[in-house]
Amino acid sequence: MLTSSISEAENNLISYLPKAGSYYEKMRNYSVDFESNKNTTSLLSPYIRYRAISEKNILKKVLEIHGLNKAEKFIQEIFWRTYWKGWLEYRPEVYFDYINDKNRLYRDFENKKYYLNAVNGNTNLSFFNKWVNDLKNNGYLHNHIRMWFASIWIFTLKLPWQLGADFFMQNLLDGDPASNTLSWRWSAGIQTKGKNYIARKANIEKYSNIKFKPNEYLQENAESLIENKDYPISNLRINNISNISDISNIIIPTDEINILKDLNIKKCNAFSGLPKEDYDDHDFNYNILFHIKNLVLSCYKDDNFYKDIEIETSFENYYRDLDKWIIKNKIKVIHLPYVTQGNWKKIYKKIIKKYPNINFIKFNRDYDINSWIYSKKGYFKFKQNIPEILKNL
Repeated sequence: MLTSSISEAENNLISYLPKAGSYYEKMRNYSVDFESNKNTTSLLSPYIRYRAISEKNILKKVLEIHGLNKAEKFIQEIFWRTYWKGWLEYRPEVYFDYINDKNRLYRDFENKKYYLNAVNGNTNLSFFNKWVNDLKNNGYLHNHIRMWFASIWIFTLKLPWQLGADFFMQNLLDGDPASNTLSWRWSAGIQTKGKNYIARKANIEKYSNIKFKPNEYLQENAESLIENKDYPISNLRINNISNISDISNIIIPTDEINILKDLNIKKCNAFSGLPKEDYDDHDFNYNILFHIKNLVLSCYKDDNFYKDIEIETSFENYYRDLDKWIIKNKIKVIHLPYVTQGNWKKIYKKIIKKYPNINFIKFNRDYDINSWIYSKKGYFKFKQNIPEILKNL
């Protein structure tokens, strides 16, 4: 299990920085380094997910050490998350449909034996069963394993992709609504229509320490799933903040844990935490809620940046404590960091509706603004503009 602390996040970044160049490019597809038996990737995603460490800060440090050419693959991987977020913001209906579909499908499948076998690690694929248990116990799977897992779930086990995406979100410490939803759609062949991802025995055996048993077979000739719906691009409202010093009161969502430090805001009243009753797009494993809570508390307790900032946190009685914070500080204006698709969208709506006399001001990070303008189309188009995005760091 990963440690849910800001010091662990920073230590992982520091220790992996020398590997973010040629090592990552050479080893990133291997689920484990066969020589050291250690993970080949940085293990930063459970911290990036909640922006305890931001993409921008990681990119700057990687560029300082390696430059763009030597660390191109690592930098592209960071930007995949950014791209997916922007793509989904332009097409929020994709996420709404996924949530509605998985809720409907879960009711249909919750007692189906072949679904229960999959989520309980009782399939006839021993290595898949191990992945299931690793996911539940550790909250993490290597990215290549996630691709194999999704393909096997969809094309070999023939289960709905929405339930697989839901299973990941229930258990992944780094589960991101955009990356997870769209990656599963991509594996199924509906994100890039007609181009599905097929898990192959030869590929799995080459890039992992797995050897198939004689009775273990994969479906390696499956056609893409078909989706009879097109999602038009919607207008994306971007809110630039011209003067950071205007932020005197802020609600910090758990998707933006370190927003104050990233923007160097040292004087303000802040409220953070999580309303568990509304953090419910998925039936989250307790380990995920534990991770979020400890990461929030660690950031504000262990980082000297926050020693003179008034930050109140609440996880048990969020809305009641928010009331007290607003009354105590006689608040009339509250800034809200922009949040992408997921639980915090509806939490924001509830808060804004509850306090009609307060002026809520949403604002975006410059990093997101400068990246999402290239997220309307495919990743290839986005990738071409990465050097331009990096200029603005």
